Amino acid sequence: MDLWTIEADQPTRELATQLTVSNGLIGVKDLTEIPQLQTGQPTDTAVYVNGFYEDDPIQYGEAQFGFPKQNQTMLPLPAPTRFDLWLDDVPVDLQQGRLVAQHYQLSMQTGQFTHTITWEEQATGRQLAITLTRFASLDTVGLLTQQLQVQPLNFEHGRLRVISGRHVQAQAKATDQLIEPAVTQLTPALRGLTYTAPHSEQMVTLVTHYDQPGQWVADGNWLGEFELTTQPISLTKTGWFQLGALTALSATATTQLTTSFAELAAAQTAVLTKFWAISDIQISGDSPAQLGLRFSQFGLLQASGTHQGNQGIAAKGLTGSGDNGHYLWDTEIYEAPFFYWNHPQLARQLLLGRYHQLAAAQAHAQALGLNGALFPWQTINGETASAHFSAATTAIHINADIAYFVIRYYQITHDATFMRDYGQELLVETSRFYLSYGNFDQEKGFVLNTVTGPDEYTALINNNAYTNYLVQFELRYLTDHFTQKDIGRFKVSQREWDHFKAAADQMYFETHGDLIAQDDSFLSKERLDLTRIPKDQFPLLQHYHPLMLYRLQVLQQADLLLAMVLLPEQFSTAQVKTNYDYYEPLTTPDSSLSPAIHAIAAARFGDNTDASAFFQRTINTDLKNEQGNTAAGLHLAAMGGSWIDFAWGLMGLTVDDEAATLRPQLPANWTSCTFKLRYRGISYTIEVTATTLVVTGAQGDEVTIDADQRLIRILAV
Repeated sequence: MDLWTIEADQPTRELATQLTVSNGLIGVKDLTEIPQLQTGQPTDTAVYVNGFYEDDPIQYGEAQFGFPKQNQTMLPLPAPTRFDLWLDDVPVDLQQGRLVAQHYQLSMQTGQFTHTITWEEQATGRQLAITLTRFASLDTVGLLTQQLQVQPLNFEHGRLRVISGRHVQAQAKATDQLIEPAVTQLTPALRGLTYTAPHSEQMVTLVTHYDQPGQWVADGNWLGEFELTTQPISLTKTGWFQLGALTALSATATTQLTTSFAELAAAQTAVLTKFWAISDIQISGDSPAQLGLRFSQFGLLQASGTHQGNQGIAAKGLTGSGDNGHYLWDTEIYEAPFFYWNHPQLARQLLLGRYHQLAAAQAHAQALGLNGALFPWQTINGETASAHFSAATTAIHINADIAYFVIRYYQITHDATFMRDYGQELLVETSRFYLSYGNFDQEKGFVLNTVTGPDEYTALINNNAYTNYLVQFELRYLTDHFTQKDIGRFKVSQREWDHFKAAADQMYFETHGDLIAQDDSFLSKERLDLTRIPKDQFPLLQHYHPLMLYRLQVLQQADLLLAMVLLPEQFSTAQVKTNYDYYEPLTTPDSSLSPAIHAIAAARFGDNTDASAFFQRTINTDLKNEQGNTAAGLHLAAMGGSWIDFAWGLMGLTVDDEAATLRPQLPANWTSCTFKLRYRGISYTIEVTATTLVVTGAQGDEVTIDADQRLIRILAV
């Protein structure tokens, strides 16, 4: 078992998703580069470009004031990965021959997708070995590199004709309309295609170069002919994607388009070598966990890329059209921890992406008659893109989720420049929204009514505990760590400052001993016994009216328990166990977001059986298609969840203003693990066995390990 590769022999829609190559700007999905050799079920073939979307009017039966008017949908484009082959005028297809063998592989060390084919001509028995390789550059954003290699296996001479182009038909099936590109011949060797979305008028350009002599033919295709000998022929096709119209090709693009495959591949490997030197978690005793964690981390890197753009991470990354390519809260809560503990420069970039949409968030709040900023629940361009206000606009915890990211990033990096230039404003504007949305109740204190928490089966309720805890955390951090003078440039009055403090101090929660109510009404509802629901009735929302679900004690996904995982310093072990025992049995398997949180919560109170089971489900979300919809794209939140399962759950990692703390607990089948964390600019390597803990990288006496070898404390330096 190779623990650095994902591979298979038979194409499936799930495999197409798993083997997608992407780099934060482009994602390329294709298992049928030679359509005439397609076997098995049809698989998705497309290119996804982060930030390229169509908007279309939302149709309401009864539209009301303030409802969003436009949806945003990431548009798939024809994948420029198509190759049609002829051997001495005989089509290389399944009518004139047969597939002897084929194999698919994605290497997480090189970032390369490889598809190997052995084809045999029916009439003569001649065999060709065909290898198709591609990668989306992590070194140079926008660059897609492909290589076609063809070698005779049992004959010495022949003529090969190649026509290369786009999977136009595949794209036409994926969307209601085919976008015809404008063609620009830049030079005899460079051709540009510019796609324009009809309504949004968003544009994306692809410039293509081939490294062998040939000619441009109809429909933007390219034709080349080769003499076959015993040596393989090789053709490199390089594409450059950029958002917007093609006004001029940059010097970087021109250089990269004509750089050899070997050089580009070496640059890709170098990026990944550096990435894994920082990120790799080395496990002894559990190969499936090793592979699953690597696949998750690799997926997060491919979704974010290493470039400095303003795009966020879509819920499915660039691996499919699920969730319409929208940015959700998944980034801040599930994916960001991997970045701020390992690659803080990428975490900073994700935060800047949110900051650049602050003006749209302020306009959103104003449209609701409120102050400050309300970030949209679903978006691509910064404007809200969900017509389902009861589970979208009312999910106001999105502000606190972003604030949580700001605070944890600052605690771990102490990036004072970011906090001064961007972070403080995000905290102030999102806090202002909460003051205007909530109110002070004489009996309860500060309340946030008519909201929806993470659990979307419980909507439009008062005082969702998750929301209140996260908002309290934000308000308290703002008022404890800064003065009114520090944020005076945002025109914060003394009255507003006092209200920030009062709202934090008087935040309302309903408690019954260690049991905390998910909201004001949850505990008064009838419990739904999930064990009595047939398996084919999940997800529940596809089989039951929302009003039925809203009236019952049932959770789409972890809610209060998520607050306990995010804010461990605020809850005792007894509280975590009490609430886990109450809410976990009420939580459906409908969301991929729950298993990670349940694993961490179980680890906190020592239930290693549940912790291990939920950890395994999390890392296998897409490797084993646990949710049944991997074909629509990878579950990036579960990939981030895999890392927090490991770090927060198994390794017991927590952080506050003063220190980072770890309380490692190895699963029974692990003999050891080694991993790295970057804290306050220092990279620490932690080695864990059943009886020992070793930390290297300390620059002084900031690291202490207790006598029992079970607790590590790293002081901020």
